[in-house]
Formats: sequence, structure tokens, C-alpha cells
Amino acid sequence: MNTFLERLVLEEAELMDKIAKLNAFINGNNFKTIDPMQQTLLKIQVNAMHTYSQCLIERIELLK
Repeated sequence: MNTFLERLVLEEAELMDKIAKLNAFINGNNFKTIDPMQQTLLKIQVNAMHTYSQCLIERIELLK
């Protein structure tokens, strides 16, 4: 059974993968073709995901 710490580490790794994919989309040509409001919301979303990632990293460090 996975420990709580292992689950947090996995969650953070999965989140980083999602952040990388979203950043790739934002920096790609297709991003320019979507509605400007969607563009804004995706930028807000990726920033929130970074904040979430930082929280997970801090929690992981405190449990080590």
C-alpha cells in the first residue's frame, strides 16, 4: 500500500506533467486560434496549477 507521502509525490508528478502539456499548448500556434477569454482563463489555470504544485512540494518537504 502506498504511503501518504508516496501519494503526494505521485500527485505532484502528475500535476507537473499536466502543467508541461498546458504550457506547450499555450506556447503553440493552436492557442492563438481559440477565443481570447479562453486564452485568459487557461493562463489563469496554469498559474493556479503552479501554486498548487508549490503547495504539494512544501507539504512533501515537511513530511520528509
